[in-house]
Amino acid sequence: MMTGDIYVNGRFLSHKMDGIGRFSLEICKQLKELGLNFIVVIPKWLDYANDEGFRIIKYGNLKSHFWEQLDLYYFLKFNKNPLLISFSGLGPLFYKNQITTIHDLSFYANKEWFSKTYTFVYGIATPIVARNSKKIFTVSNFSKSEIIKYLGIKEAKIEVIHNAVANHLYKAAPSDDVTPKVNDILKEKYVLAVSSLDPRKNLQGLIDSFLALELSDCKLVLVGKASNHFNIRLDATDKNILFIGFVSDTDLLALYTHCEFFIYPSFYEGFGIPPLEAMKSGCAVLASRIPSLEEVCADAALYINPYDINDMKEKMLAVMEDFELRNELKAKGIIRSRFFTWEASGKKVYEIIKNCSF
Repeated sequence: MMTGDIYVNGRFLSHKMDGIGRFSLEICKQLKELGLNFIVVIPKWLDYANDEGFRIIKYGNLKSHFWEQLDLYYFLKFNKNPLLISFSGLGPLFYKNQITTIHDLSFYANKEWFSKTYTFVYGIATPIVARNSKKIFTVSNFSKSEIIKYLGIKEAKIEVIHNAVANHLYKAAPSDDVTPKVNDILKEKYVLAVSSLDPRKNLQGLIDSFLALELSDCKLVLVGKASNHFNIRLDATDKNILFIGFVSDTDLLALYTHCEFFIYPSFYEGFGIPPLEAMKSGCAVLASRIPSLEEVCADAALYINPYDINDMKEKMLAVMEDFELRNELKAKGIIRSRFFTWEASGKKVYEIIKNCSF
């Protein structure tokens, strides 16, 4: 049986909410709901509203990885080496009593997608923390196979904890409190893509294939945040290509609800939350034929070859013109989205923690 205190690495709370942050937050919410007694450790400088009512301890003044590797490490040592769980990635490299999460190993698959600093740091740190962790969580069977392949970790040490769709996204009507920028877009006919501005997301390929359609009455709307971790420069000056950056949950739901269809042309994914969000929102989904997205979407997406501009163009045109195909994809997507829930994922994490011996 498990003994002693349980602490969660709260560094994820210092970032804008993305897929990894959402995974971390939603699993913590489920663990709290299930009655797990844990404490989230965050830096002293972090002003977090804590609407979830987590037990929180503030410790240390360092930032970024320095807080994680020094302040958090010393906090744990001072508190007699309790169990640490990191849901968002790296924990202290040389701390033994921890469970860590590896969402994907894209920087192993193609180093050119990332900055040299990023690949250097994570290329050294990830194998160390993987070896030192008692368990590793990951988000798909595909990512599990990548961890075994690249890091040589034994299969029994790795547990698959699926992502899901954020329940709060669907609590308000999609038209409530939409920003003027997004409200203007909703009046247009548009295709939607949601992802970070990351080379592996294949946004340039999407832009090129969309422009090849030569549509005068439809726009391509790209939602997502930029990061200095990625090496990317997109070429798109056409008035029908709209980059709108990071948006609120209310804006995002409205965009999902009103789009012609959703497209996700990634070269590589560990899981892929946006297609799942799109399916739950009633969108027809086009997705890359890659293992992780096939695992998530099953028969509920029309698959595209992300390396073939013409294939993407033809598939987009097919969904635009074929009303029955579009409705079939919408119906299948709604059913498929029910397969993934934070309740099920949280319960699995809870059982793993509860049954571990430390």
